[in-house]
Order: sequence, then C-alpha cells, then structure tokens
Amino acid sequence: MSQKSPQNLLSTTFTEEFLTSKLLPVDAWHPYSRWGERSGWDAVPVDIRSRIIAQAEADQKAGWSAIVATSFLEFKRNGNRSRYEAQSFGRRDHLKSLVLAECLEGKGRFMDDIANGVWLICEESFWGAPAHLYMQKAGPGLPDITDPVIELFGAETVQLLAWTKYLLAEQLDGVSPLINKRITIEAERRILKPARERNDFWWMGFEPNRRTARLNNWTPWINSNLMVANLILEEDPKLRVIEATRILKSLDAYLNEYWPDAGEEEGPGYFSASPMCYFEAVSMIDAATGKLSNILANPFIDAMGRYILNAHICDDNYIDYGDAHVHAGPDGDLLYRFGKAVHDGQLAAFGAYYAAKRGLTSTQEGDEERGVRLPSMSRALPEILGAVELRAAPAKDVLIRDSYYPELGLVTARVKEDSADGMYFAVLAANNGRSHSHNDTGSYILYQDGEPVAIDVGVEAYTAKTFSPERYTIWTMQSAYHNLPTIGGVMQHNGVEFKATDRKYSTDDKRATYSFNIAAAYPQEAGVKSWVRTLTLDRAQDRITVEEDFELERAVPVTLSIMTPRVATIDAAGSMTLKLSSGEASVSRLKFDGSRIEPKVETIELADAGLRASWGPQVYRILLSSNQPVASGKWSYEFTRIVSA
Repeated sequence: MSQKSPQNLLSTTFTEEFLTSKLLPVDAWHPYSRWGERSGWDAVPVDIRSRIIAQAEADQKAGWSAIVATSFLEFKRNGNRSRYEAQSFGRRDHLKSLVLAECLEGKGRFMDDIANGVWLICEESFWGAPAHLYMQKAGPGLPDITDPVIELFGAETVQLLAWTKYLLAEQLDGVSPLINKRITIEAERRILKPARERNDFWWMGFEPNRRTARLNNWTPWINSNLMVANLILEEDPKLRVIEATRILKSLDAYLNEYWPDAGEEEGPGYFSASPMCYFEAVSMIDAATGKLSNILANPFIDAMGRYILNAHICDDNYIDYGDAHVHAGPDGDLLYRFGKAVHDGQLAAFGAYYAAKRGLTSTQEGDEERGVRLPSMSRALPEILGAVELRAAPAKDVLIRDSYYPELGLVTARVKEDSADGMYFAVLAANNGRSHSHNDTGSYILYQDGEPVAIDVGVEAYTAKTFSPERYTIWTMQSAYHNLPTIGGVMQHNGVEFKATDRKYSTDDKRATYSFNIAAAYPQEAGVKSWVRTLTLDRAQDRITVEEDFELERAVPVTLSIMTPRVATIDAAGSMTLKLSSGEASVSRLKFDGSRIEPKVETIELADAGLRASWGPQVYRILLSSNQPVASGKWSYEFTRIVSA
C-alpha cells in the first residue's frame, strides 16, 4: 500500500472541461423511473409494494404534526437532541413513504399529503439538527434564517425534496405550480448558494479544519446529498458544472486524508455514512457523465468497501469501537451495488446475503408485521427498483480469517475462514484522537462460537455532552470501561498524541499474534514507562492468550477491566466462568494468576435504549487487580471454551 491515499482523484478525473462537455443536462439525466413510467414501478415485487403502501396509509392516517420552537430549544436548555430529531426525521420518513407509495401505486391518492409534507418542510426555519447550530454565528438556540449553514440533515432534506420533484414534478404541478418552484427556491437559498459561495464550512476541506484531526463522514455525507440537489435542481449549465467541481474537490480533500491502508477510522457504525456516501457521490457523477471515466475501477475505492468485510464478526455483529453499536451493519443492497460497481464479487455476494435478512428487500418471515424502515431516498430508489435483480443475485456470507490495517492499527483474527466457530479477536491499537473515538487504544473484542465474550459496550444516545469538552466524563468513552488497564487510578487520555506504538503483527495457519505498546496512550501522571500488550489466537488449541508486560515509574495499584455481557462467576483462585444469561451459547473460562491478581465483578445496569438493544438490561465489568502495588509485571491470562464432560 502506498504512503498516501489517491490524491485529488476526482478533480483530476472529472475536470471542469470534462464536465462542461460530458455532464448531461437536467432534462437528460434519468437515473430512475418517474411516476408516469409505470413499467419500472409495476415490476417491484408485491410484498415490497404492499409494505410501503401500508406504511404510507398509516402515515396518512396519522397526519402531519407541528414542530414547535421549544422542542428545538431543548438542546440548548437541557442537552436533549433526540426528541426534536425524532420529530424532524419522522416528518421526512413520512414524506418518503408517501412519495414511494404514490410511485408504486400510481393512483394519485397520496398527492395532497405529499404536497402538505413538502410545504411544511419548506416552511421550517432550519432543515438540520439543533446540535449543529454551533455553525451559525449566533450559536446554539433557535436558527437564524439570515445565516444559513449546511450540515448533515439539511443536506439530507434537500436530497429528499430534489428526488420528490424528480419523481412527481407533473403531479405536484397538478396540485399547485408553486410547489416545485418553492422546492427550487428553498434549495437555492438554504443549500446550493451557500455551498457555491462559501469556503468556511469545516467539512468542505477548503480551509484549515480545526474541528477534527482529519475530515470525517460529514464530507461525503453532505456532498453526496449536494450532488443530488445539484444534478436535479440546478438548471443553469454553468452553475451546475461549478457546483459539481466544488463537490468533487471537497470529496478529494476527504480522500486525500483517508488512511492509506483504506481503514475506516470511524468504524462500522459510520461506514454507511462515510465511504459508502463517497461511493454514492462518485457513482452518481460517473453515471451523469456517461460512465466514461472508469473511476470505480480504482483499487483503493474497492479497498474502502472491503473494510466492512474485515470488520464483520458474524451474523449482524460488527466491531463497534468508537461511537457505534455492535449491530450497526450497513444496508445489504448498498453493499451489493458497491460490489457490483467495483467488480468485487465477494462484496456483492455479502451484500445480497444480508439484504435478504433485513431492509426493504428482506425475505425474512414477519416482515409484513415489522413495518418499513426507509433509508434515504437516494438509497431507497435503487433498492426498490432493483429488488428483482438483488433477490436473484448470488448471495454468500463472508467471514474473513485475518485482516491487518498497519496504518490504522486494526487487526482481526478468527480460527478459520468462513466459520464463526471457535475464538475470534479484534483489536484497534490506534490513537485516541480519531473522529468519534473513545479512549480505547489497544482494547480488544473477543467472541467465541459467534457469541460475545469481551465487548466494546458502544455509545449512548447523543446529547449536548457527547461532543463537548465533557465528552470523556461519559462512562462509555472512558478506558476504564473498555478492556484496558487503569494504572494507579489513571485512565487513558484523549487526543491524537495518545496512541499505541511499536506494533508487531504476524499470522499463519497455527496462530495470529498482535503486540503493541500502549504506554503513550496514558498521560504523564500514570507514570508508564512501557506497557506491551500481546494477543495471541492459538488456532490449534482454540484459545486466546493476553500478555501484559509493563514497567512503571513507581509501584501503584494496577487493574485490568474486562467488559462482558456474560454472567461472570469466580470458580476458584485464578479461574472465572463466563456464561450468557440465555444459557444458549458455549461457556467461556477466563484463567489468570490468582497468586498476584484479585478478581471482582461489577454489574452495570443499562438505561440507554441503544445499549439495551445491543446487550440486554445489563453488562458486567470484570476487574483483575494487583493484590499489592506493583512497579512492573508480566501478567498472562487466557480465554478458552469450557468443554463439557
């Protein structure tokens, strides 16, 4: 792998001259069937059609609700951002279901409700989230309509309205010619004009970014939505080229800073919002210029997508470091389309396999009762209109045996390829200044036979504290609640300078080993001269051994934390049994040196709905503590399966 990701890939491929001559005019760009083009919509499978129409009927019956100023103000008043976001996102989900149902049915019975939804959204003072008003000059509170800012959800909103106009322009004109006109006016005022004329939004990458160490998901997420709005709503050919050029340069700034090993520093939880949004924007401009560039054949783009295969533990479980949940896997349809576009059959098959398990095209029993969870319109349209192809595509689960990202510092290893049987580990030995990172450098995730043993708990619902100077007072962000040592009462610190060093990795058919020094992840007051952690997966013995070789400046108490969803029972000196409360999985044993280490188990009740969805009502923290202050040590402990007699 080169020392840098591809530099300025898009702006050198899609030059302004190329766009001027090759970019299709607005009326010639035709990515999907419109309302009146019935053959495409009539081919959608009946089960998908019926579920979406049923959802729209329920939304139609519920009607449109008001969103009041005091709801918006909650973020400033008490830090709550979830309540307003649920109202705002719900309004947009409501519009999506109505638009899709109208296209699927083609009878016009949803049009008045669609017109109401479009008008309500156009009447909103701000299309984004209250948490993002740090970007306006007035700061958080109510939005200042004279100071439009472009953030994630405003960009998603303009994309939704653009697709609504694309699909239903004639039908909206039938309600009132002013509706389409209003969409264009609001899109220009709030989004397209600021995007064209301003360089100071940090996510653009046009000016020094002081908010994050490197550009993150905001850049492709916003730009993929701007691309839709520009291609559909901008009728001036010159402005359309100017805006497309700026979008591509901003996406270049993102890719220029991407990890050279194609690792996703924000983890699987943001995979769909980061490299997958990059793919959407690139594939869109590629299609709008006649697919003449061959841009998606670039191997680095394929490598960005293959990250999710390496982050996949088993079933719907993904390594969840940073602000993520363990079940935050991407949409199967999107992965299928990505794999197909980059000619990666394994990735396409993986996407088709998981599309059958969840999402709009799922064929799982009970789908009819579960309702519809709609992705963005940019993703819903190809998923619905391509459902017949997707369901017929080759499908296969993918379980990679080993992966190593030497720049990012990520290693994963399992006993054998394409099997969840046996032990598995994942370790991110990176730095604590990654976007959305926790203080978790060197923490491990362990599974046994496809079930969790040692976990990353994940993240609670976002509040004002989450992205404030108080972020690391939240327990889920702290190293003491990851699988890491606490040294003399001192935890790891946040910042890019707090990192793992001296990484060494090897793998073969017998074992996989990863070692690294996490001393630099701790502040000076911890007094750590060296702390080398080594994980070894013994494939023959189906065992994971962890070695902690440390030297401190002074003798202090040392405690290792191990987070687990399993009920931990102390059997005898140096031995603990770890059993899932369901009793359905094989039992694990944790063995350690009982002459030097004293064990303790804490129960942590989970109040957050997202954490409870991941792990149940509680998790447990195993504390392995030195029985006296120590200045150095060579500790070894192992995780194995308990074999029944």
